[in-house]
Amino acid sequence: MEGLTLRTTVNEILRRYPEAVELLTGLGLDTCCGGAEPLEEAAKAAGQEPEAGLRALEAFLEGRT
Repeated sequence: MEGLTLRTTVNEILRRYPEAVELLTGLGLDTCCGGAEPLEEAAKAAGQEPEAGLRALEAFLEGRT
């Protein structure tokens, strides 16, 4: 979970944590064609609060171990 920020792209998140795909798609984020967008932009495009999306991602990744 090192170094995840709102500027981290969706593609980078999925490259490092492929198991996060269900969470991201569940939040409505485009994990395919829009994957080059930073998490912040992808969340906004999905009508989500970017900070809440980052917190959800961090919680998900912490709970997977």
